[in-house]
Amino acid sequence: MDDPIPGLLARIEVLRVPRRELATFGATRVDYQLVSDADGMPGRARLREGTVLSERPKILTPEAFGERFTGFGDNAAPYARWAESSYRDLLRALEYNFRNQDLRTRVLQRDPRELTASLLAEDASGAVLTCPDAAWPLALIKLSLDEAARSFPGHVRDLERRGLFSADRGEDARRRREIEALFESARADRSQADALGRKLRGYGLFAEYEDRFLALFRSDPG
Repeated sequence: MDDPIPGLLARIEVLRVPRRELATFGATRVDYQLVSDADGMPGRARLREGTVLSERPKILTPEAFGERFTGFGDNAAPYARWAESSYRDLLRALEYNFRNQDLRTRVLQRDPRELTASLLAEDASGAVLTCPDAAWPLALIKLSLDEAARSFPGHVRDLERRGLFSADRGEDARRRREIEALFESARADRSQADALGRKLRGYGLFAEYEDRFLALFRSDPG
């Protein structure tokens, strides 16, 4: 049986990212508005609004991954397994936990594209996404982990300034954590691959990571 997740991912769009990155030393609220076609109801849109609460990042080896996501619906388990595989590198140094809360769902008699345009015109700090109706848990899980990847380099710097990473990890470990975060960013946004390549060369690590770097382009469907 074919895996439906790649096809669903191709139809998820994050049209506006949250203005602020995830905090290092406290919880962060990520407000979102998610627009989908209302299945079986032509000319109508389903609007989901809520908040993903990102708990303070913890310095832990990733275990019990299924507990990282709560409140993402009864059918989120396959999407959590996908995230475990796709974002494993991100989670090697820091553990992120997310709780979806205050979910409100409405069906509006509006074209989904028109509704999305009106949401984007508002001066708001939250995320705006579109996705297939049934894939809303996947869209929110992906948003949560992409925000973690975006915030990860800053988290590492903040924690190191306070001496919260053990000294024996040293500069090499710091550089490798930074590289892993850049790989996650490049997977989510291929335009970030140039920055990743420059960093690999600057750190003298390109040969070691060359196969993974080139695989980013081989996996590009375009």
